[in-house]
Amino acid sequence: MQITFINVGYGDAILIQKGAFTLLVDGGSTLPQEFEGFPDRIPARDFLAAQGISRIDLAVLSHIHEDHTCGLADIAAHFPIGAIALPCQPDALRGVQRLRPNAQAARSVPLFTKALHDAEQIVKLAENRGIPVHTLRCGDVLTPVNGLRIEVLAPPEPVANDFEAQIVQAGRQDDPTPALTQLDRTSNDTSLVLKVTDGKLCCLLPGDNCPHNWNHIDFSLLENVNVLKLPHHGQIDSIDPKIVQKMPLQAIITTASSDRRYNSANPEVYRVLHDIHPDAQLLFTDERAYPPYFSNPHGAQAVTLRMNCGLIQTEWMKMNSTEEKEKKP
Repeated sequence: MQITFINVGYGDAILIQKGAFTLLVDGGSTLPQEFEGFPDRIPARDFLAAQGISRIDLAVLSHIHEDHTCGLADIAAHFPIGAIALPCQPDALRGVQRLRPNAQAARSVPLFTKALHDAEQIVKLAENRGIPVHTLRCGDVLTPVNGLRIEVLAPPEPVANDFEAQIVQAGRQDDPTPALTQLDRTSNDTSLVLKVTDGKLCCLLPGDNCPHNWNHIDFSLLENVNVLKLPHHGQIDSIDPKIVQKMPLQAIITTASSDRRYNSANPEVYRVLHDIHPDAQLLFTDERAYPPYFSNPHGAQAVTLRMNCGLIQTEWMKMNSTEEKEKKP
């Protein structure tokens, strides 16, 4: 198994490959301003095409926010997909296209609403093409290909059910803005937390679901996690030292934009991580330098991780006029 974190700026787009099997978790953003003027960033759809990926066997949406959902909707519209997995019931999304926040809504609310619309478009596209759509719930286990195991550790089912009920309730309001605002605020808490394991390579993909929501998780399940994708783009709430200590981490990756907006890639987070795991690689999809922890002066469109002789091998991918790859042990 190899795991590739695509540099989509502020957002998640994670490609997992085992043999001929391809799994995509989230698709990043489709906002032009996320990419214009940033040569290292690449829309997930363009990256997949450049890599010769012709099919996604399983596409998973971690949660509904523009920087996770909208790029996945774009990919679903242009790539064959074998199956789609969502964090909510498809029926809860029906009819959300007509929901519009008023002009006084905070900037994030129209972006959330766009993601909500795109989530419904994913469902409609799947129905039109006969693509199976599954709803993932806490405790589900997927084994899509021999040796690959995907466990859903969060959110608890009541949290997911309440979010779905709020979506339905928003559709009953004359002005859905308050409901959309609340949905935007709570969507991170509904994000799937996925544990992806293949042999000795075990990666935790928590989307934007932060550890303060993980009290229901049996932490013994985390004792073999050696790759952590920091939740919430490395903001201050992305780690709990007591939990991080339980993981034998070799690599920790942050999918934040290099402008570190919203206080993402928070310096205090890396100070704590370095104190607990001084030998772990601290990796960033969109940074060229984060002293004293990280340096990649040439930049990259993606970073791939794979296990090699018990160690995590890092491969930076940069595609300009010709494709370049730089491997590091």
